[in-house]
Amino acid sequence: MNVIVIGSGAREHALCRLISKSYLCDQLYCFPGNYGISRIATCRNISNIEAIIEECKSIKPDLVVIGPENYLSENLAGKLRELGLNVFGPNELGARLESSKEFMKKFCKNHDIPTAKSESFNNFEDAKNYLDLNDGPIVVKYDGLAAGKGVFVCNNKQEAINACEKIFIQKVFNQNENTVIIEECLEGREISYFTITDGKDFMNFGSAQDYKRIGEGDTGPNTGGMGTVSPAPILDKNLEDKIIDEIVQKTINGLQKDMIDFQGVIFFGIMVNKFNQPYLLEYNTRFGDPEIQSISMRLKSDFLQLIHATSTKNLSFANLEFYQNKKAICLILASKGYPENYPKDTHIKNLNEFENSEDFYIFHAATKTQNNQILANGGRVLSIVSLKETYAECRDEIFEVAEKIDWEFKYYRKDIGANY
Repeated sequence: MNVIVIGSGAREHALCRLISKSYLCDQLYCFPGNYGISRIATCRNISNIEAIIEECKSIKPDLVVIGPENYLSENLAGKLRELGLNVFGPNELGARLESSKEFMKKFCKNHDIPTAKSESFNNFEDAKNYLDLNDGPIVVKYDGLAAGKGVFVCNNKQEAINACEKIFIQKVFNQNENTVIIEECLEGREISYFTITDGKDFMNFGSAQDYKRIGEGDTGPNTGGMGTVSPAPILDKNLEDKIIDEIVQKTINGLQKDMIDFQGVIFFGIMVNKFNQPYLLEYNTRFGDPEIQSISMRLKSDFLQLIHATSTKNLSFANLEFYQNKKAICLILASKGYPENYPKDTHIKNLNEFENSEDFYIFHAATKTQNNQILANGGRVLSIVSLKETYAECRDEIFEVAEKIDWEFKYYRKDIGANY
């Protein structure tokens, strides 16, 4: 098969690694890709939808895999399907489960999926008046895509008002009209849970625990994720059965009832309360980053066969198997200053000294080469992943490597996986 992966981050690097391992893969492309991806796939520096479509017309791939959410929300999958191509990723309507928090909340209400109680507002004054009556911990969510930075977990009314000011007055995410969802603050432990579906059948694709905040001890602002542990340590059979019965199955049934054709992955962001009861926090309609980096190392079966079967609505014939007794931890190396201001084009001196293998891999998120030097050109730059028998062994390896990487501007959390 000829396969095209769309995207340029560590998520796409992880997907390319899985696809390149398959005996079914003849030629692998990635648009636009990055330096790390270029070592296992043919990268072409194109990123706008029109150019991608033209390149797909030329190559005529057997499968297109769409990584980032913005392409899905802009209906790249639908446009490629109109050309008769097999695509892993939902059309625009399915992608709305992620791109619109308001749409997601209505979907949950219509299909009896447990989630936090919420109200929607499309102007600052109404949101502020509501918050004046609701002090205490509360969550403010921007109704749109925000690269993981559109959720504000607020300890009190003033913090929530400040979050609404950023969205409505400062317009930090969108210069046009905006909507916020204000919802009750659920307390407990978070889990990322993944399901592959062809719109009819589904297979569960593992779990992870994500560390979203920049600072150790889960302090500071939200980021795109500073590390993951897989499988999620809190996930036992009892909890997984509840997630499948109360959230996953109801979601698949709801898609069918609402006639939303969906071939791809659904990422369920879930909060588990002190009674071990799961509540849906959000949907993502693509693989999570950095979750997929750790989950992918645990996969035993052929990934390309699985996603091709999904794209052609033949998931019932696919095989999915993980290494049952293996753990994986992903550690993000970010540029100092992320997620605010950080330096660009800083030199990572000795990266090629570390050899990738079946149980250790460094995925690239934001790297490029210039004058034979590897440069960091983004906020989250590298994902160091270890696969071992225990979480402790994984921690030993990733932190040893993180320390040895010669990069003056590196930053990473030292508590990823610390409690397991």
